[in-house]
Amino acid sequence: MAYSLGFLYADGNIVKNKLGGHYISVYSADRIILQSLKNSWQSTHKLSVRCTLSGKVYRLQVGSKEWFADLGKLGLHPSKTKRLELPVIPKEFLGDFIRGYFDGDGNVWVGKIHKDRKMATLTIQVAFTSGSYDFLVSLRDVLHENGLQGGSVFRLKQGEYGRLIFSVRDALKLYEIMYNGPCKLLLVRKRAIFEQFYKMRE
Repeated sequence: MAYSLGFLYADGNIVKNKLGGHYISVYSADRIILQSLKNSWQSTHKLSVRCTLSGKVYRLQVGSKEWFADLGKLGLHPSKTKRLELPVIPKEFLGDFIRGYFDGDGNVWVGKIHKDRKMATLTIQVAFTSGSYDFLVSLRDVLHENGLQGGSVFRLKQGEYGRLIFSVRDALKLYEIMYNGPCKLLLVRKRAIFEQFYKMRE
């Protein structure tokens, strides 16, 4: 559920409609991860498909007044973009929460820099994007408490939107935090990029 909360913080929303219905929705272009979430929630709801400018997106929507209220207590609110607050996550579940948020609003890149020099440098970079700059600052602070040392938060042109970026040492520490032990829920393709970096360094 910590992973689910992280994913909801990134690619989900909660809505109370005019008829009093309480809904939790989560979106992804990756159908497999939504199916995995559906299974973990023991949900019988169907995945729906939406076509957007960026391509096909899947949605899992669940109606639950109780869950809606619980998520509110954890800091997830309707129109969450500018109101996002990092919840208090017990240390043993932090990796799962971060991995869920990363799978929704994070990315990892591996490549070579300084190609104009005699020998290019292999590097890896992890970035988180959010509609709340303050949320990313809080996320960086929590990660500092758990072994990371750097990380830069930048404001994007769209006002409160921000990006948190970690380079090699911190990116690898983040890998250890997110994938510590067996992971039932994850985007395999993102973890594979970290593993690619390790193989390229051998």
